Amino acid sequence: MSDTAYDTTPRSILVLSAGELGQPVLRNLARRARETKETTISVLLRASAVSSDDPDKQRAIAEIRELGIEIVVGDLVKSSIDELASLFARYHTVIGCAGYAAGIDTPMKLAKPVAAISASASLRRSGMRRCAQRLATASSTGRIRPANSGRT
Repeated sequence: MSDTAYDTTPRSILVLSAGELGQPVLRNLARRARETKETTISVLLRASAVSSDDPDKQRAIAEIRELGIEIVVGDLVKSSIDELASLFARYHTVIGCAGYAAGIDTPMKLAKPVAAISASASLRRSGMRRCAQRLATASSTGRIRPANSGRT
């Protein structure tokens, strides 16, 4: 994971999906966001949903845009955990509204990048970046180097 700094103010929110659950969540978040100028709301949608000719989807996309919500194109199912972690790291809050339509394994898949981001942020705050690098190396190679090996 990169050390790129993102503006993760407490008011940057990403909603995953805009279906039966996501659309009402977006409406209410947009209503509440009008009360604070610092709040930004984004929604993750598949490219096929954004460019769909289906009238219902076109209405939903139009409503999202009218609410001032940024559309982020992506795919929860096809994206890797690292890609999702990179995306989620840009936001202070991520709200999962995909449900089981995205697949029964999706909720657990979504938990992994969140856990990685949380662990990484905690380690950076506590000054344990070297430890995080060693853990990342260990997880990719299956080996842990001794702390006194002279390498970071």
